[in-house]
Amino acid sequence: MNFKERNKVCFVVSPIGADGSDIRKRADKVFKYIIAPVCEETGFDPIRVDQLNQPDSITQTIINYLLNSELVIADITGHNPNAFYEMGYRAATGKAIINMKEKNEDLPFDIAGIRAFDYDLSDLDSVEEVKTRLVKTISSLSFDKSGDNVNKSENGTNESNGELSHLISILYEIKDEISELKTEIREKDSETIQSIIKASAALAPVEDSNTAIMKAMLPELMKNPNSLKTLLEISESAKRDKNS
Repeated sequence: MNFKERNKVCFVVSPIGADGSDIRKRADKVFKYIIAPVCEETGFDPIRVDQLNQPDSITQTIINYLLNSELVIADITGHNPNAFYEMGYRAATGKAIINMKEKNEDLPFDIAGIRAFDYDLSDLDSVEEVKTRLVKTISSLSFDKSGDNVNKSENGTNESNGELSHLISILYEIKDEISELKTEIREKDSETIQSIIKASAALAPVEDSNTAIMKAMLPELMKNPNSLKTLLEISESAKRDKNS
């Protein structure tokens, strides 16, 4: 493929798996519902290697796209060795790469410092949120005519898009941690309030059943004096029968 005569390309690094496998189904969903819509909105053609019919060897085709694509999005879910290798190869070029992973999946120790956008395919809100973040991140990058990924900083110097997207990912991660902290604080406050209510209830005097019944009936009896009079007469009669 002639990289000088085409639209901007976003090469997608992802564990693919065999046709019909759970890995393939998940990869297809990530591509269809997250990556492809984001690329369409930001003016990129998303390319995944299994979608290509290239005469070159598959390895050489991947290397060419990793070297020449303006953008790479790498889904490193599942700890796939090929995905890790391709992610590292792209990172070594200094060009723009954005990493993604399934929410709540821990990264191996060796790359635990890698920043990645989390997604949850079972949560529509999570899908929309990660799409918004990807669009904002990609839109913050600039791509010159030579294909080099650079971003002009305020002082006029060139700043690596890879570094910029990395910093943006860090900021989003900080935002997520703050949000989680707020949730934990609200939950703790709720637990504290519930504990106070239970403690107060335990200290409150226990009423006998007769007192409780009278408290419940008294407002209605006050509305109907005849009923109250009748109840008092029944009570007096019961006392006389008991004493006789």
